[in-house]
Amino acid sequence: MLDFSVSEIGLIGVVALIAIGPERLPKVARTAGILLGRFRRYALSVKAEIDREIQQSELNELHKRMNEAAREAERQVASSSQEAEKILNSPAVPTPPLDTAPDIGTITEVPTALEESQQSQPVLIPPVSPFGGDPFSVRPAAPLRSKPMAPHPKSTAADDLVGPEAS
Repeated sequence: MLDFSVSEIGLIGVVALIAIGPERLPKVARTAGILLGRFRRYALSVKAEIDREIQQSELNELHKRMNEAAREAERQVASSSQEAEKILNSPAVPTPPLDTAPDIGTITEVPTALEESQQSQPVLIPPVSPFGGDPFSVRPAAPLRSKPMAPHPKSTAADDLVGPEAS
């Protein structure tokens, strides 16, 4: 708090001993210590009161911001519920019947030589999978297998056991 060195405090003690006298010095020192303690406690209480006021003002500010956020959330919920009610209360848009719904795939017009006089008709071309086969099929296509080889007409069962080198 106060910056006194040991030599300065010693000088003050010597001057106080000379000015006050050795009989009254302990009583004055005790009283000075009590007053200094009271002053320190008072300074700490003032500091604590200021800190408490600062914290209270920060809490009040936080409370205001939270109330504003709650009001904003209420407004957003009310507006979204009004929009939902408007959507729910609006008449339903009729859906087309299933037989007129477009099929999956791409529809292209392919003219044929026989139908040159007539208009070309739309033809459904299914999408092609990069792995081959129909991507919408339930069962995968059977794997390609090689045909079993027929035995050579000149070979016999005995030739098969011995091999061609024995002949």
